[in-house]
Amino acid sequence: MRRRERVMLVWGAGLVGAVVLAIAFLTSQETGAPPSLLPELQQAPRPVEAAVVAPERTAPVRATAPEQPGATVVSPSPGDVPPEPEVANAPAQPNDPIEEDQPQTARWKLEKTEHIASLLGRDVTRLEGEKQEARARGDTVRVEQVEALLQRHRVRLGELREEARLLTNAARNEPPEP
Repeated sequence: MRRRERVMLVWGAGLVGAVVLAIAFLTSQETGAPPSLLPELQQAPRPVEAAVVAPERTAPVRATAPEQPGATVVSPSPGDVPPEPEVANAPAQPNDPIEEDQPQTARWKLEKTEHIASLLGRDVTRLEGEKQEARARGDTVRVEQVEALLQRHRVRLGELREEARLLTNAARNEPPEP
């Protein structure tokens, strides 16, 4: 041991001894006993039993997780082809050829715009029904939420209809597709 460690060890032992003497002195004043060491402190210390100090250990309780549903097994239909088993270092499979992009003509844009407008129109109809249901339930918060969505959808639907009108005029002036 180094000198510093020995000094700290002696100092710690002296501090513990001083605390024991102080406790003995204070306890003797409360009980009226002579200031000499109390009989409990004069006796040799009893060995401490591990069972008294350490609480009995119990097995850890594992939280039961909710059971996960198993995989759904579907029987193959006639004509279904089962997948091939995976093979280590299998040769690369050729990809299907990529189709060329269609030219984005005014007719093509008009078709896409009309499709988006029809989808948005269906969404507006659905939201109007949802708004009526929320109003019947008295759910004012949901009514306000749906009304905000409806306003946005109606504005966008108006923009799409205007765009479709312009594209219809442009599509009339395009040359026919080959």
